[in-house]
Amino acid sequence: MTATADKGRPLPLWYTLPEGFRPVELSADPEERLEAHYTALAELCPDATTGQLVASALGFEAALGRLVEDGLVHFSSFVLRTDDDLLLTGICQISVTDRPAGDPHLYPHSALRAHPDQPDTHKGVVELPSGLAAVVVADQAVTVPGALFGVEGESTSAVRTATFHLAFPRIPQAVVVSLSTEVFEAQDEFLELATLVAAGISFTAPKPDPVPKSAPVAASPFG
Repeated sequence: MTATADKGRPLPLWYTLPEGFRPVELSADPEERLEAHYTALAELCPDATTGQLVASALGFEAALGRLVEDGLVHFSSFVLRTDDDLLLTGICQISVTDRPAGDPHLYPHSALRAHPDQPDTHKGVVELPSGLAAVVVADQAVTVPGALFGVEGESTSAVRTATFHLAFPRIPQAVVVSLSTEVFEAQDEFLELATLVAAGISFTAPKPDPVPKSAPVAASPFG
């Protein structure tokens, strides 16, 4: 898949996703996307009231709009079953952000220094097909406003996030790949999946598949 920035400006960014990912079409009409999200929620939560479904759909659309303004170029949910028969679910986001001008190979180290050291956080630099990347794996508590679900108050969820920072090689921007899940039991599978998605980032267009040559026509024995 290719990525575009604001106003449809193309980016030198391509990515591939494994099976089990369901992208949200960011360029779709917001009303159509809102209606599709409402329908999906209604199927997933048949006991929810109309007000709750509307509030959740509107909240999702508003949050998505803010993310796009901040550089989001891809948003998807994923559902995969592990070898241990666990259901690994979560969210994948790919964003583009500005970075300091200079050697792109030095960017991962500066990205790590900018990330605060916190408990339950692991940081490092890894080599991917597209270059060096800073990776941060962190556990955090995420607060979900009850308004998203049409109820009062708020709830808190524990989330594990794996984030990769890679510098574009020729422009002062960086791509940030972030996967998050609440399924802590599938830690190894989650980290493998996040690394696989980050490894699918490319700053060069994929080569087209070669056109197969036609088989030579055999001469007829009858002239």
